[in-house]
Amino acid sequence: MNKITTKDMVIMSLLIAITIVLSRFLSISTPIIKIGFSFVPITIAGILYGAKYTMLISIIADLIGATLITGDFFPGFTVTTALVGIVYGKFLYNKSKSVKNIVLCVVIANLIELILNTGNIYLLSGYGFLATLPVRSFKALLMIPIKALVIYNVSYPIASMKNMVSKKRVV
Repeated sequence: MNKITTKDMVIMSLLIAITIVLSRFLSISTPIIKIGFSFVPITIAGILYGAKYTMLISIIADLIGATLITGDFFPGFTVTTALVGIVYGKFLYNKSKSVKNIVLCVVIANLIELILNTGNIYLLSGYGFLATLPVRSFKALLMIPIKALVIYNVSYPIASMKNMVSKKRVV
């Protein structure tokens, strides 16, 4: 995607806002794991805009959420979010809606989150990397089918609605 329209900017802004709300207010967080659906707007961005814009949307959502909302900014989490955005964009943009592709995408994104965010938690809190890895691995494995089902049944249908919005409004 080369040319960004005003409509695209509005959609991207909405995806950023929804990501912040889902991540910061509508997720379950413990010091070791975080469970939520903030991946949904990021996957929609991946389907609609590709890796570059999905990475930017992920970074902006993380920066706004971490600095303005919760005040817990750490660059390691932003790097992880950017890489996951790239993965969703590479695997979902201009690709067919296949279960195999979606599952592979989710597995790679979960591995990135598991390894890098476990390291980030270690750097921030001192919780042992190997001590927290089993619990975080269980969560990552549990989320693979959930994320794949949500991407297949929610993200793709929502992304397809973009073309339903008319370009010219008739009053």
